[in-house]
Amino acid sequence: MLLKPNFILKIGLLLLLFAGLSGIVSAQDLMLKGLNPNYSQTGTLVGKLGYNLNISSISSLPETVNNKEFSGERLHLVGQIMLIQKVAKGTSIGLGYGYGLHNIFGIKETENRYLGQTSFQHNFGKLSVNHRLRYEYRTPVNQNTGIADNASILRYQTFLTFPLYNPKERKTGFYLSASNEAFWYLKGATNGPVSSRNGYFPVMNTSEDWVHLAGGYNAGKTRVELGYCFQSLIRNKQLDMRYLSLAQVSIFVNLNWDDVQSWWYL
Repeated sequence: MLLKPNFILKIGLLLLLFAGLSGIVSAQDLMLKGLNPNYSQTGTLVGKLGYNLNISSISSLPETVNNKEFSGERLHLVGQIMLIQKVAKGTSIGLGYGYGLHNIFGIKETENRYLGQTSFQHNFGKLSVNHRLRYEYRTPVNQNTGIADNASILRYQTFLTFPLYNPKERKTGFYLSASNEAFWYLKGATNGPVSSRNGYFPVMNTSEDWVHLAGGYNAGKTRVELGYCFQSLIRNKQLDMRYLSLAQVSIFVNLNWDDVQSWWYL
């Protein structure tokens, strides 16, 4: 029996529709909620040479996604120290080192990070805009298997700060902030989920992106900020996504070397 062309066409369309629906149903995108506390300390050491110390943690909340239970646990804890040299007004370069402890739902990894960056800050009226381009060479070690690997990552961040007061008249008050940071994985690690490269977002060819919106209070040498942070990450070779929806609290402290020296005489 010969099959009519229209019948073959209908079968083909049905197969394409089924394949598309199967892709949607089988998609394993993961949306998790959590907490993201941060501590950042900056200051001047001597002349135009300064430092930045940063400690950041991400913890997920217990919940059930796609009929799978996820216990609340700390996913990431990263600390880093960086020396920063001012080279011109609003422009600086930096070199640093970071160390991370990761637990991706039972897969534990440690990670060394070697950092290099340049940043440029400028203003549009009261709005402060900071651009940061950072290169990271990471060496994650899978604690479950003992296997080590390396990754090379390029990160670009734009950070906006808008004071709700006149900076020419006062130095303290409330402010708003927002940022976006895109990640390009030049080389991904293959020994586990940490720093792995699984695919690219269209147009920008990035593999990871962070967005944050917040409000805070500037007390002079200390700022406290409350906000919301959202991460999107391609988590496997099937291009399934992991999203983190995070409540964020950040503390920023400016502590110069002269301030530390004065403590010795108290």
